[in-house]
Amino acid sequence: VSTQSTGVAKEIAEHFAALRDGTSAFGCINAPLVKAALSEPSLAKLARLMGMALAPFTPNAKLIRVQSTNETFVPSAVLAGFLNSRGVSNANLISVRKVAESQGVSFEVEKSETGAEVTVSAGDMKLTGKVDGDSCFLVKINNQPTLIPLTGCLTVIKTELISSIMSELADRSCAVFFAGEYTFVQASEAGEVQKVAQSCCNASIANLIMA
Repeated sequence: VSTQSTGVAKEIAEHFAALRDGTSAFGCINAPLVKAALSEPSLAKLARLMGMALAPFTPNAKLIRVQSTNETFVPSAVLAGFLNSRGVSNANLISVRKVAESQGVSFEVEKSETGAEVTVSAGDMKLTGKVDGDSCFLVKINNQPTLIPLTGCLTVIKTELISSIMSELADRSCAVFFAGEYTFVQASEAGEVQKVAQSCCNASIANLIMA
């Protein structure tokens, strides 16, 4: 077993320990879901991150569509991440359907043939993520290919406006990723890039904290 794989499994195990002890906002979950998620820790992580990534693009969405080979924990993890990103801290793998119902949000699941990918959509926004080793990436935005690591702080900016603030971003960003009409700017600290984007031309669409 690789050191990275062991690290991911340890991260998930620690997360579940926090759930057990009641110290995690992600909540408590039952044994079958724990077993399923532990068997594919990177996929479990990707599912939650994809839900978190979708939320800022579709803040008023009532129906989340999920495509994955795994129908055991992936849909629930996606929806929990989606609701967590919207500030619903009590959404977790075991409670998410009831919590989502109270929020007026539901999901549909479609079986996928691509095991390493999870696709989520709501309204006219569609995101596809992929596991590569122990890392998670956003690989498509509305069918536009890209390769964006789902880690750290990502600010989404309209591509047509990025050139007007590029000089201001130079000392604040770690990396810039282009994906059609959207540009993702990665920074080490939350809010740094978003402040520049908002103050210059109100170009910021979303601020994603991938944690």
